Amino acid sequence: MLPEENVKPPPDSVAAASFPEETVRQQLGTILASPEFQGLATLANFLRFVVEKTLVGCAHEIKGYTVATQVLGRKEDFDGDKDPIVRIMAGRLRRALERYYLIQGQEDQIRIDIPKGSYVPRFREASRNGPQAAPAVPAGPAPARPPGPYVAVMPLLNLTGDGEQEYFTDGLAEELTSELARFQDLRVIAFQSSLRWKGKQIDAREVGRGLGVRFLVEGSVRKEAGSIKISVRLIDTLNGVQIWGDQYRRELKADTLIALQEEIARRVAAKIGSEYGIIPLTLSRESRKKPPESLETYEAFLRFYHHATILSPQTFSETLSVLEQAVTRDPDSGLAWSLLAFLYCQNYTLQFSPLETTVEQALVAAQKGAALEPENQMTRAALAHVHFFRNKRELFLSEAETAMALNPNAPALIGFLGWLLALYGEWERGLAILGKAMELHPHYPGWFHMAPYFDFYRQGRYAEAYQEAQQLQMPQLFWDPLLRAAALGQLGREREAGEALAELLHLRPDFPTKGPWLIGCYVKFEPLANALLDGLRLAGLTIL
Repeated sequence: MLPEENVKPPPDSVAAASFPEETVRQQLGTILASPEFQGLATLANFLRFVVEKTLVGCAHEIKGYTVATQVLGRKEDFDGDKDPIVRIMAGRLRRALERYYLIQGQEDQIRIDIPKGSYVPRFREASRNGPQAAPAVPAGPAPARPPGPYVAVMPLLNLTGDGEQEYFTDGLAEELTSELARFQDLRVIAFQSSLRWKGKQIDAREVGRGLGVRFLVEGSVRKEAGSIKISVRLIDTLNGVQIWGDQYRRELKADTLIALQEEIARRVAAKIGSEYGIIPLTLSRESRKKPPESLETYEAFLRFYHHATILSPQTFSETLSVLEQAVTRDPDSGLAWSLLAFLYCQNYTLQFSPLETTVEQALVAAQKGAALEPENQMTRAALAHVHFFRNKRELFLSEAETAMALNPNAPALIGFLGWLLALYGEWERGLAILGKAMELHPHYPGWFHMAPYFDFYRQGRYAEAYQEAQQLQMPQLFWDPLLRAAALGQLGREREAGEALAELLHLRPDFPTKGPWLIGCYVKFEPLANALLDGLRLAGLTIL
């Protein structure tokens, strides 16, 4: 059988010349602006590349090698037999196009698809009546919608009494849509799809059915004597109940309106759409009522996010099980592989389970996740996380910067990366990033406080370090009593230090022998690691 990129286009394909170039490009633009392609830059670039090559008469140049090196960022020594990335991404692109024409593109006049056996696109009439027309959707079961919650931003109500403010309300709604689309777990409906309800009384349940979404973002804008008041709320379309709302008052200045839109959109999107925002928390509570074996892939992700705030042996075991099922069920999910890499690292450094997991295993899973979804912020953060524990500073810094650039306004992940940067010695910048994330992310995990703790401790500011340790509030994690015992030991508070040390030894009876190694996993600098051990000795610990 010939390699996929060498197979000729199917005989029923329609030449590019059958349609005006501008018509095809307009259809391409419509597809790329749809929710199916929001936040999926790699798939969008793949489709744009092959369409443009075909339109300019260079379809013969569309090979696996050219796609890999010119679209997917592979080097000149790319070998398709060893690296299946092009075939994997082509499969994802075909499925995304099928879903687009099934849901948003039902009325489109032109179909663009990528026939199996080739990377050369086919352009054809969408009508089923012509002699060459193929079914708009392949025979068999309809393709499933991508996992994750669907959300739409409705047109905001202009209650200012000033018709000229319509541009501001629509601009804010569009900005909200764009910011929500940055969170790659969410499936955000294009704002244009919501405009048909502009100025109308709506029933959230009816709109939810019409758009196929679980959540609606609604709101209004009012003017009050030189200021503007923006109200935003989140509605669950299953029952029409408001599950979150907030108000923002800002000074109204003509030269800052765009900046105002961007600021409000970032704050709202972070509160409702981030990994620990209102939407994932709502769905996480529902999924925890289900047995692990019944969870879908997105629900497996929710289990991971819940575990990351708890960090207990029980949540680790449950999450490992559901993610291993997820990669078996959905092996093309880069995010599932990347979250599995996080778990392997956690078990290696926190010793949740007797199951042996190595950094090498984590690296393989993280690299696979990043290859499958290179534009996903979480997959790049997972790779940075693995390099952190491999003590590969330059690789860690490079991946961390890549991950942060993909969505600078994702508070949970940006906070985590700032936390890692601080622990690797980028104290000032890392703590600044972490502080901004904690402000935007009210549900941040207690272990975020480890970074400022280490910063205070290394400066000999033990009282302030102890204040940070008290905010961990994670008694099931051995780092909680460890940090308290070390700071109290340095402060000379012997009784309290001894009590914290007893808690540590209850959780980790082997700490006298394994303690230096466990500390060294996270503390990258020997003077700080030794200072922590000194504090523990002052608390009464004997290091064997």
